[in-house]
Amino acid sequence: MNQLNGKRCRDVGAWLVAFVIAACAVYPVLTKLFAAHEATSAIARARVLVDDEQTAARAVELSLRVQRLDGLLASWETIGGCGAGTSTSGGGGLKWIGHSVTGGLFNLQMQAGYTHQDDGYIVTVSTQITRELGERWVLGASVPFLYKYYRDYMMKPVDISNGGVGDASALVTYKFGEIRATALTATVGFPTGTHDAAYKLDYLSQEKQLGSGTLTGALTLDHTMDEQWGVIVLGGSVAYRGGENDLGSYRAPVANAYGYLGYFTGPFVPSLGFTLQRYFFGPDRDRGGDQQMHLMSVTGAAAVEWSSDSVALLAGVSVPFGWEPGAPPPGGTAPQEPGFQPWTVALGLTLSPF
Repeated sequence: MNQLNGKRCRDVGAWLVAFVIAACAVYPVLTKLFAAHEATSAIARARVLVDDEQTAARAVELSLRVQRLDGLLASWETIGGCGAGTSTSGGGGLKWIGHSVTGGLFNLQMQAGYTHQDDGYIVTVSTQITRELGERWVLGASVPFLYKYYRDYMMKPVDISNGGVGDASALVTYKFGEIRATALTATVGFPTGTHDAAYKLDYLSQEKQLGSGTLTGALTLDHTMDEQWGVIVLGGSVAYRGGENDLGSYRAPVANAYGYLGYFTGPFVPSLGFTLQRYFFGPDRDRGGDQQMHLMSVTGAAAVEWSSDSVALLAGVSVPFGWEPGAPPPGGTAPQEPGFQPWTVALGLTLSPF
């Protein structure tokens, strides 16, 4: 019995010695593994903190970029002659590229333009009111006042003029993208302008009228690329210009693509832009007769803007060049030569009252 107890004691002692030796051997390995785990955990925690800081910084950056872009895309571009009286003129025009003003109950934009023609001129004063609904939706309405003056009407020593309210329009804009840098605008034009004005019982041709006499519509897509030195705006539009009205006058649909570049230098933003435009399904017709016009044109525009917290101003000029004749000259059969079309100078004002 004593021998058995002694053997058990020796076995237990041997196991204890073996355990101590194994523990001594394993301890450094366990220590290294534990240290590595702690280091990995510390790195993971640091990465989480960095990610959180980067996320916060990204949020701040996006917020600042949204603020920087806020008020842009406030376009005064002529959508391919969608307005009344531009049936034979080139498309393209001026856009707000710099900062507009925000913070008021609504945005008020006014633009006065002078278009020089060989036989007269056109003065346009447009007023547009827009209201933001949340961060992505904008509703608005625009009303133009037109004054058109023509010399030697019908090749006679008689000057005529036509003035009054043009075709009003309503618009809705949806901004999308991470920083809402892309905007889709739908515009509907209403026949509020006179389309049947006459001189001595003879209707004026449709480019001399104040309105189209029919509903019109357009879709415009703008994308703004924000750069450290300024912005680049790219976009395009398609416009239904009313088709045929009750006098038999027809306005062809049109599409265009454009690009604008603006450089920030303090409160001033000089900009350059171009618009490539194409009419479809033939030229415009005035009471059944084709009108002389170019179906293709490219328009160059240059402008400078100045803005403060409460007001923004714009001054610019646009010059279109047209080709691809749509109809021969009146009374002739020779094709219409490529050439410059009527140029326009304009002044714009933006306020955000109340």
